[in-house]
Amino acid sequence: MTRSYTPPWLMGLMYAASGMMNGFVAVSLAQLLTADGVSLVRVSEIASFILIPSYISFLLTPLVDGGLPRRVWALLLALIAALCLGISIPLLHAATASGGHTRGTTLLVATLFIGYLASQIYSSALGGMVPNLVAPSRQSEASAWLNVAYLAMTGGGGALAVFEVRNFHALAAILVPLPIVLCAMPMLFVREERAPRAMRDAMGQLFTDLWATARQPRYLIALLVFVVPSATFALQNLFGGMGADFHASDRLTNLSVGLGFTIACSIGAALGGPLSNRFDRRLLFIAPAMLAALGSLAMVYGPHTPWVFAGGMFFYNLMAGINYTATSALVFQIVGRNNPLSATQYSVCIAACNLAITGALLTDGRGAQHSGAFGALTVDALLSLVLGALVLALVWRYGGGFPKPPIAEESPVSGPAAA
Repeated sequence: MTRSYTPPWLMGLMYAASGMMNGFVAVSLAQLLTADGVSLVRVSEIASFILIPSYISFLLTPLVDGGLPRRVWALLLALIAALCLGISIPLLHAATASGGHTRGTTLLVATLFIGYLASQIYSSALGGMVPNLVAPSRQSEASAWLNVAYLAMTGGGGALAVFEVRNFHALAAILVPLPIVLCAMPMLFVREERAPRAMRDAMGQLFTDLWATARQPRYLIALLVFVVPSATFALQNLFGGMGADFHASDRLTNLSVGLGFTIACSIGAALGGPLSNRFDRRLLFIAPAMLAALGSLAMVYGPHTPWVFAGGMFFYNLMAGINYTATSALVFQIVGRNNPLSATQYSVCIAACNLAITGALLTDGRGAQHSGAFGALTVDALLSLVLGALVLALVWRYGGGFPKPPIAEESPVSGPAAA
């Protein structure tokens, strides 16, 4: 009997739902808050707190490995994320009073925190479904589709949210979260996976399962690669507040962090698919960040003009797209098929990445505190260049070098090179 697989593009469409929440936090907030007098440093603090679920959500992700089918969990989580995003829109005005240090700010952050947590678990559930629903030979293609859709929604959805908030006011509370619901709807029609474990078993075995996972050499090397802030692309959360430092208008800034982001990241993510089948995915994870760092330094020491801002952002996000596809492909390679802990293990790897992003974002914010946008750009570039070189050296020495990855991922990889 021929097994029925889900098309990679459909998995990408569903994954885009989490991109809308990320787009609001990474693209919209910096523009909306700085336009009303909130400093870039304060924006970095607010965004860093909202991003906490990105590296702690794995503690709850076992829920989607037990009890209800993963697709049912995913639909419920998407609805929670959409509800929280809609509630956050009316809170924006109160959150900007006193430079972003009010009770309104706390309420906005708490609401987005819950929504981001739901969105993160949603994306982990979907990521855990990919190895079972997508043909093994098409999992690199699925990685590309997931990242193209996610990044397109991050940039396009984030920029659209800014336009909707500024022009539609109260109606924006419905319009902004609508893409989350629409993108998640195909989940109703995907093939059922095998019956999950009981929820009590899934949660009760959490730390046992995590410990068993962490003891495997391929996960230890992978977590090292992911958790060191060498390839975070954290500046994407601050670019929306940097336009004025390059004399860019609000319109050009929104186009750059929205449309420019979407085009650049989508191109990079599409390129990352075939590249992930030709080069070691750990190398492909770090090298684009080091190239992006050179671009950031060119922005710092070059002319501070609107088009340098737009061009520098485009190159930065092009490299980010390659990195994101390599990340997903590497995690799929590690998790493998028919893994009862696939969503949990997927979320642990992504949590390590996101912990690095949050740490880099806070560090970039300290750079902005001393020298504005140019301090943030310089700090981010130095993190990528110095730590990237260090991690590559460690992987070369202790991680088995940089072999070509398998094209057909029929089973989890093993050995030190597997990470």
